[in-house]
Amino acid sequence: MAKQKGPVTCPLDPTVLTELGALKAAPPPSPDGFDPAGAWTAVYRIWTCYGHRDRGNQTMGALRLERRPDADGHRLAVRQVFHQSEGKRHWLEADVRCRTDALGTPQAWTLASRFDGDHMEGLPPMAFEASGRIAGGAWESSSGGRTLRRTVPEPATADWCLFEAVQRLPLTPADPLRFTVLEGLGVAKADHLLAYDGPHEVTWGPTTVALHRFRHHGRGVYPYEWWVDGSHRLVLVVTGPRTYILDPKAEGLLA
Repeated sequence: MAKQKGPVTCPLDPTVLTELGALKAAPPPSPDGFDPAGAWTAVYRIWTCYGHRDRGNQTMGALRLERRPDADGHRLAVRQVFHQSEGKRHWLEADVRCRTDALGTPQAWTLASRFDGDHMEGLPPMAFEASGRIAGGAWESSSGGRTLRRTVPEPATADWCLFEAVQRLPLTPADPLRFTVLEGLGVAKADHLLAYDGPHEVTWGPTTVALHRFRHHGRGVYPYEWWVDGSHRLVLVVTGPRTYILDPKAEGLLA
């Protein structure tokens, strides 16, 4: 079949992503006894659509999440790399202590950002480290000896925390969750909703799979669609032109 050309004129979903070449193989099989509330590691390939069916669409990064339960809830270790122009890479690493509630609410965290790659000589430093915490609607973030405090509407969570939390939600209709999201643990955006949208049969690469979808929208972000399989494992996240595709080999593709 000849590859279609022209602009992408519809929202991305697994079937459209298959047509665009982003999903070339079936989702990796679920580990035996996968427990979304247990210890696990998940790696996602970050793929971006630039608006055309036949050019510009490519894998641009990888996201690794590690969940480790502890006595106070769980910890979430985050490592994300995003490839930019001229051989540069942007790394984000975070360690987040979370409640094991419906939203995986972050309690305290550390965050580090850095760049590396080609042609970095002579450029000013572009790295920083920060720490933060949130409790009782008070959000505090510290970096470089300065501390910023502000009030955020509760309940609150972070975009990375939702990758973990959505896997623990029931796959049944329920009232939407309402919350504030801390995007990148650094920007608070209120009035967000997350709701279960039912099971769907979709084309994924060479096969048809049954997935469950959660829909998420709110102020200041593209809408999100969170796709989980029957074992509650998150296999795909779509937000505007960007997708996160469960792929254990993603980091190796970008080495």
